[in-house]
Amino acid sequence: MSRHAKMIITAALLAASTSPAHAVEVLVNGDFESGITGWTSYATANGTITEIPSLPPSSVQPQIAKTVSFNTTGSGASNALFLNAGVYQPPYGVAQQGGGVFQTFTLGKDGTANFSADIAAFTSNNSLGVGLLSVLLDGVVMDSFDFGALNNATARSTLDFSSFLTAGDHTISLQATRAFAPGRGVTSQYFDNASLKFNAVPEPSTWALMILGIGVVGGSMRRRRTAVRFAF
Repeated sequence: MSRHAKMIITAALLAASTSPAHAVEVLVNGDFESGITGWTSYATANGTITEIPSLPPSSVQPQIAKTVSFNTTGSGASNALFLNAGVYQPPYGVAQQGGGVFQTFTLGKDGTANFSADIAAFTSNNSLGVGLLSVLLDGVVMDSFDFGALNNATARSTLDFSSFLTAGDHTISLQATRAFAPGRGVTSQYFDNASLKFNAVPEPSTWALMILGIGVVGGSMRRRRTAVRFAF
């Protein structure tokens, strides 16, 4: 193998070895196959997420989400987050109330995060509003979907967003709210396959090595063309 060929291979390997790492999953138990492990339940000020919404949130009726088997995606049933979100006392039809679950994660570097999740809603009756399902990042709504009115039906959709995140602690919340009181087995909201893939920004030294590798290949090719021209 010629010296020129060896230089090109070496430079290519150098550039490849210093390319950005693959995206890594930062959420724990996003498919809810282990129940709500890794997640913490919460309710809004006048909201409820439990199956018995007649009592306000308290130690008697803690706001603890649960998981059930449900066909959230339309391609088969699997474990999914189940919420019975709504307003636990009047006034109804005024403000969206409910709650959900959240998870805090820590990033060691700055980078880009890409979120996705499957969502669904079900009602066994004629409902004026099945629920507004949202994903929040550090308390800010990043994407949401309002299922609107349904009559004895299941509806499905997805949530997604991309965002640049700095190193440190961040919190993802999966939330369902509606303007009406929920009833046992009447209206339900579901989340499944929640994923947050993170790509860290390469270090400055990594970019320098990549540029050096590309420069070595370019310089080598220029020298080779010059040598061929003089020989001719």
